[in-house]
This record gives sequence, structure tokens and C-alpha cells, in this order.
Amino acid sequence: MKIIFTLLIALFFISSVIAEEVKSYTQFDTFRFTIDNKSAKKFTTNMRNHIKKYHVKGVLKTKIYNIIYGPNTNEFIWVMGPISYAEFDSRPDDKKHDDDWVDNINPYITSYKQSEIWRNMDGLLINNMAKNADSPEKYITRYLTVNSDQDNEVIKYLLKQVKDTLDKMGKEKYWAIYDNQLIQGNLNGRHLMGISAMDSWAELDEDLEFAKHFEDLYGKGSYKTFGALYDKVFKNQWNEVIEVNKEMSGM
Repeated sequence: MKIIFTLLIALFFISSVIAEEVKSYTQFDTFRFTIDNKSAKKFTTNMRNHIKKYHVKGVLKTKIYNIIYGPNTNEFIWVMGPISYAEFDSRPDDKKHDDDWVDNINPYITSYKQSEIWRNMDGLLINNMAKNADSPEKYITRYLTVNSDQDNEVIKYLLKQVKDTLDKMGKEKYWAIYDNQLIQGNLNGRHLMGISAMDSWAELDEDLEFAKHFEDLYGKGSYKTFGALYDKVFKNQWNEVIEVNKEMSGM
């Protein structure tokens, strides 16, 4: 009996560890969309009401972002979460929610763009925000297209060098690398996303001396080596600046 009890305790412990491992990532459900600008005021009101009714807490918590600079300017991004795959399965089947979307949201959307699931890559996060601080309202993103013959460990090594250098510089409020969980191929090229919080545009005038700090960590000439490998691993990259749409997000 004692042996059986011990085994049950062990199994319970293992199950708890597995459950923790399953939930030990940060992931967001997103999609991009456009609207008819002639109906922007009506859509803004409807989206605000929808989010305040159905998307204010837990895994369903949602914000809408405007893309204000970059190749997809004037698009919007729906960002819901953080949400795990297990939590995808437990989302409520809410007919009132669905009817509200069909009646008050869908008629004003002119196109649905890519739906994507973005997960923070392990070890590639800088978060110097106070625990109860409001989330940043503006971010600059960098999308990376990975060459198909590249090794994941090499990719992570390069990005870890960037993270460690930024850590040393001590300027980042929030910075992270996210991995697109669904294979994209070359259809849109958004394989990875680097995202960094912006408090003001004036930050972009600052000379952060990234190369100097990089070589302080990795040695003289290391930044040139890094650049050559970076160009080999990534075949395309581009920026977008995104900003929370407070009205649509119910803030």
C-alpha cells in the first residue's frame, strides 16, 4: 500500500511538471484586416463595444493595433492573449459573440489578411517594466525572413547575441523575439518578429552604439562576423511601427 501511495505521489508530481511545461510559453493569436475608411467611425464604435463585451480579460483579452508605418500601413492587427494551444480548445462557444461579430463587425471589414500565432522564443525577452505598469502603446517591429537551409541553433545564437548586447546597453523597456508558429514559406516572409517598445519618436535619434557594445562583449571584429552571418541566415527584413488603437480596444 505504501508503495502504491508513493507511486501515486510521483505520478501526480510528474503530471504537474508536464502541465507547467505545457503552459510555460507566451503566445498570441493575431490576424490583420482592413476596413472601409468611409465607415471608420461606425466600425470603431462597434469594435469598441464588441471588445468591451467579450474580450476584456483572460485569454480572450484583445487589443487592436494600427500599422502606422511600413509596407502594410493602414492595416489593423487584432492581438488576443496570451493564449496557449490548450486554451484554444477551451474557448467558449458563444453564440451572442458570434452574432455580434456577424452583425456589427464583419460588414465593415473589407479584407481579412494573414492569421498568425506568435510565440516568444525561449530566452529572447527583455522586460524591464514594473510589474503593474501599463503595457507600452507603441512598438517598432522587425520582421525576418529565414533562408530555408539555415539551422535553428544558428538562428537562436545570432538572436541571443543581439539580446545580450541590448541587455548590456540597458536601454530597452521591452524587447522580444517571436516565432511564427505556422509555417509561412515565402508567402508573406514573416517567419520571425523582433518587437521593441517605443516611448517616443525621439528615441530613434539616439546613437545607441550597438556595434561598440557588441564588440565589448564578443571581441574586436566580432560585429563584422556577426553581420556576415546575419546576412546569410536572413534573406529579407523590414520594419513596421504599430500603435494601440485605444478607441477600438475599449481603453
